[in-house]
Parts: sequence; structure tokens; C-alpha cells
Amino acid sequence: MPLARFSLRALAVLGFVGLAASAARADVLITPFVGSNMGGSASSPLFRAIDDGSRTNFGVSLAAMAGGVFGVEADIGYTPRFVGADIDLAGVPISVAQNRVTTAMMNLTVGLPIQGRSGIGVRPYAVGGIGLIRQQIDVVGGLVSYTENDFGYDVGGGVVLFLGRHVGFRGDVRHFRTTGGISVSDLVDLEPGAFNFTRTSVGVTLRY
Repeated sequence: MPLARFSLRALAVLGFVGLAASAARADVLITPFVGSNMGGSASSPLFRAIDDGSRTNFGVSLAAMAGGVFGVEADIGYTPRFVGADIDLAGVPISVAQNRVTTAMMNLTVGLPIQGRSGIGVRPYAVGGIGLIRQQIDVVGGLVSYTENDFGYDVGGGVVLFLGRHVGFRGDVRHFRTTGGISVSDLVDLEPGAFNFTRTSVGVTLRY
């Protein structure tokens, strides 16, 4: 919908303006990550029936933290094969159906820096926000394709272990959910209701 696209663009512009303003006087954290999806639509009846173990996701988070306590974050995640089904034809794997998922969220985050902002330290945090959850559904090797863009939200938390001033490791758990009800994705995951899943991830955090 045009209004939905405009709202998403406005949200992105405001979010990045906030990041830029905050970055001028705060820690900037860049975290590339890799992880796995579980629960909700990732554990739907169809997912269990085809026994598809391809749950890998990856992405990057960019955050600006004032004093290591309050901040804003942009988070982009991608799952190339949220649910997929293949058949083997004469030794050649053929994709029957595949659902790719992209999330783009603008979040607020609250942390609790332990042992100060510099050097070795631990920072547990909570995070939550709103944004876009996009599903790309391909059937019969892409001969039939459908894209669905939904407003959604995420909420979660994690901990960052800093090994020095500039490098650390992050463990993170977040739940994603669309704000709408029944959608075309129900035909894929065979489970009515909002599209939702939990993402667990680990990443390397670079602090500037």
C-alpha cells in the first residue's frame, strides 16, 4: 500500500537521523551476526512435516549508546531459507517451495554497563522497536512468487562481553511478530495468526 510504503520510509529516515545525532556524542556499536530461528512460524506444522533444518539467519546491527545506557539501534536480518522443501530428480535437487524472510527494525535499547565504558566489561541490555517484516515466497523454483510486506515489532535482549575498548562478543535473543492477523503466509506455514518467530544470534561487536 502507498501509505504503508511512505510510513516505512519516514520511519527509516527518522531512525537514521536519530542514529546520526546520537553517534556524535555516544558509543557507536556495529555488530555483524549469525544465528538461528525457532518457535512460532518457524515451528509450524509444515516446518515439522518436511523436517527442514535450514533455519540460519544473518545480518548486522548498528547502535548508538549514550553513556552505554540509552540508545537507538537499526537492525537488519535475513533468512535465505525460513522454510523450504526440495525433491531429488535424477540426482538433481529441485526447490519446490521456499520462504525467505527479511527484517528491518528501528529499536530503542537500554543497557547496564558494568566496569565502565572503556576496556574489559559486560553490558546486558534490553531492546524493542518496530519496522518491516518481509516474506518472499517462491514456489516451483521461482516460477510462482509472492512478496508480503508487513508492519511488525521485535522485543528481546542480550549481553555484550567487551574484551577491550573496541572489540567484544554479543549474544542476543529477539522475538519478531507482524501486527496483522491472518495472511497469505498461512498457506505456507499452515498456522493461522500473525507471522512470528524467535531469533537467537551471536556476533562480533566493534565499538567506536
